[in-house]
Amino acid sequence: MMVGREVTELYPRSSRQAGEVVLELEDLAGAEKPESASLELRRGEVVGIAGLVGAGRTEMLRSLFGLEPVRKGKIRLGVYTGPASPMRRWMQGAGFLSEDRKEEGLALSLSVADNVTLSKLKGLGPLGLVLPRRQDKATGRWIRELGIRCGGPREPVSSLSGGNQQRVALARLLQHDVDVLLLDEPTRGIDVAAKAMIYKLIDRLATGSPEEDRGPKAILMVSSYLPELMGICDRVAVMCRGRLGRMHRIDEVDEHRLMLEATGEETKI
Repeated sequence: MMVGREVTELYPRSSRQAGEVVLELEDLAGAEKPESASLELRRGEVVGIAGLVGAGRTEMLRSLFGLEPVRKGKIRLGVYTGPASPMRRWMQGAGFLSEDRKEEGLALSLSVADNVTLSKLKGLGPLGLVLPRRQDKATGRWIRELGIRCGGPREPVSSLSGGNQQRVALARLLQHDVDVLLLDEPTRGIDVAAKAMIYKLIDRLATGSPEEDRGPKAILMVSSYLPELMGICDRVAVMCRGRLGRMHRIDEVDEHRLMLEATGEETKI
C-alpha cells in the first residue's frame, strides 16, 4: 500500500544485455581494507557486493574512487589504468554515491541546483561562469524525472526529506552523465516509496533508453540488505574479512548461501 504496487513488483528487472568490460579490479588492496578484491563489471549490468558491516565493502569503493589509498593491485576503468583522484574519476566517467548522505553525499547548506550541478559546471555559462537560469533548467530536468519533491531548484537541500535528498545525490551522477555508478548503500535510511523509485532508476540506467539516446550504464552496488541485491542485481559477490569472494549469477545463489559466505561459515561446509 505504501508504494502503490504489489511486493513482487518492487524490484523491476527489464531485459538487460551485458556489454564490454568497463571496470576491472585485480587483487585490489587498500591501506587496511580490502585485503584482496578482484572483479569485472560490464556495461548493462548491476553487480552487487554483499557482506557484513566492517567487511571492507565501503573501503573497496572508496579506494577505487580515489578517496582512500591503494596499497597494491590493478584498477582499469575504461581505457584508464591505475589509482586516481576523485576529480580524475569524474573525468574518466565514474561517479560515487556515499553511504553517508549528510556528511559526504551532499552539501546541505547549498541549494538543490548547486548540489546537482556541483561536479559539472561546464555548459552552464560562458567563460566559466554559472548562469542561474541555465543551472535551474538543468536541475529542473532531474527534479521532474526523479520526482524530487521540493519547492524548486533554489530550495536548500537541508529542508528536504531523506528520500528526496538521496534523489538529489543520484541526480548529480546523472547530470554528470557517468558511465560507471559506484553506489554505497543507496537506499539506506529512506522510506519504501523512495526505495522503489531508486530500484526503478537503477534498472532503467542498466537497461538504457534508446528514445532518450542514453546507453546502458554499469552499476556496482554495495548493500547490507540482501533482498534488494537479490531483486535488482545480475551478479553478486560477498566480502568477508576484507576479501571479496567469487562472483555468482543471481539465479545460482539464495540469501542463505550469501549469509554463510558473509560469516565465513560457507567454507566450513
